[in-house]
Amino acid sequence: MQRSEYRFGHRLARALLVGALASFVSFVAAEEPDRSTTASNTTKETAFTPAEGAPIVVWNRTLITLRESYGGLTPAERAQAAEHRIAGALETLRPEQLSSMWVATDGASGVLIRAGTLILFGILPGDVEGDRATAEREGERVVADLKRILETRAESRRIPQLIRSAAVSALALLVFVALVWASGRARHDLHRRIDAFAARHAIRHDKHGLDLRPIAWGALRLFVDILRLIIVLGLAYLTLSLVLRQFSYTQPWGETLGGFVLDAATSLGNAFVASIPSLATLVLIWLVTRGIVRIVSAWFGAIESGALESEWLDAPTAGATRRLVVTGIWLFALTVAYPYIPGSETAAFKGVSVFVGLMLSLGSAGALSQIVSGFVVLYSRAIRVGDFVRVGEHEGVVIDLGLLSLKLVTRRREEITVPNTVLAATPVENFTRQAREKGLVVATSVTIGYDAPWRQVHALLQLAASRTPDVQSEPAPFVLQTSLADFYTQYQLNVVIARPTDRPFVLSRLHAEIQDAFNEFGVQIMSPNFEAQPEHKVWVPRDQWHPEPAAKA
Repeated sequence: MQRSEYRFGHRLARALLVGALASFVSFVAAEEPDRSTTASNTTKETAFTPAEGAPIVVWNRTLITLRESYGGLTPAERAQAAEHRIAGALETLRPEQLSSMWVATDGASGVLIRAGTLILFGILPGDVEGDRATAEREGERVVADLKRILETRAESRRIPQLIRSAAVSALALLVFVALVWASGRARHDLHRRIDAFAARHAIRHDKHGLDLRPIAWGALRLFVDILRLIIVLGLAYLTLSLVLRQFSYTQPWGETLGGFVLDAATSLGNAFVASIPSLATLVLIWLVTRGIVRIVSAWFGAIESGALESEWLDAPTAGATRRLVVTGIWLFALTVAYPYIPGSETAAFKGVSVFVGLMLSLGSAGALSQIVSGFVVLYSRAIRVGDFVRVGEHEGVVIDLGLLSLKLVTRRREEITVPNTVLAATPVENFTRQAREKGLVVATSVTIGYDAPWRQVHALLQLAASRTPDVQSEPAPFVLQTSLADFYTQYQLNVVIARPTDRPFVLSRLHAEIQDAFNEFGVQIMSPNFEAQPEHKVWVPRDQWHPEPAAKA
């Protein structure tokens, strides 16, 4: 996102410990005085049995957790009875009435929590897993907590406090809505900028045969969406925590939510501090690898630009070799750095690594075959960008030789893409490679009957070659008699042209000149062949060379 454009933050309120560490119990010994008169029998019948803890909750706050059964009552039953007594007296209870005292009888002993003459519940030593001193301290704490609950409850019912809590909550909700709206606008603006940036760079042709930019733009847009979702969820979490803390009854919930944030932040901070040595090692590996890659890239770049010469590497293959070597260096560096990546030893990270490796092995088999075939073609030096070639039925100029495919443009301005696997298995005619210094030899054939003197045919073909533009006089055109068939002789005219890309146009003009020369001297062309000699020669007299709509040159 833009710097300081939508800056926001919420200062987390200090989280308090939720409730007390211990829960509340009902103490029934004081309510049953007849049991205290039977010492020996009561001792046997009321042996304390540890049980599962049960909390005493008052006004959404936990006072203590009872863990011991007494007199046939489980901790849950004792806690329920205590909550019932406190709830019945909550409207009339006053903080100054609360007190705790130690009571010991023949049957049991513990701390009584009272409100004046009303016994609320009791705390047994087994509830706090300690002795008398521990139980008395816990009783004092419970009394103090209960007093605070009564004071907080009374304060929450005052009109000014309610107005303040509602106002702060409304303001928090307004800020939340404003920040969500701002994050939406920022997301829309970032999407627009990503689209504009992608459109500006879309006109550049990828030179490596594999354009990953659309995937990168899509991943960047997805990252922006995920980032906004995280921000909205975080704002909702903080706003809910703040609103809950404004009301006394829901304050423990808000403090619990805030505690989760602090615990998560503390865990992240501790994890970051613990991973500093590994991060430093990763940075060192990255710096060393980056330096090596720069040196290697500079050397291959000098060969590619012609500043340096190498006996085993030329300029066209230097770029591909550079990419191959740089990729190998980074993969080696990633292998070395893997153990130092935070979380790499976890089962989840290893599972993700296995999944990614499996996907790459399944999805890259065809691509790897294409890449290997591309390197075979490249290092065989059979084709270069700018060569005029014929691949199968397609003939044109090579405009790109990538890792996955070859692209050429035909004379009809059609762009043909040939996969490298097909290219490696198909014979390729390169009209440019040998023609750079001495030109390209272009051949065409005619079949002439045996009644025409072969010397005359040679002369006519050479005359047609001399009249054709773009045909070089040196080396001179020559004629070969390639076949003596049953009804005709096949003559092959060979000429040299300077530019291989002109081959189709030179052949077309050469064929026209051959027809004119043979018609001019009354020699018939019986191509491809004939089986019976016609009564008259098949030729076009000179005065009939330009019938309408042909224009006279």
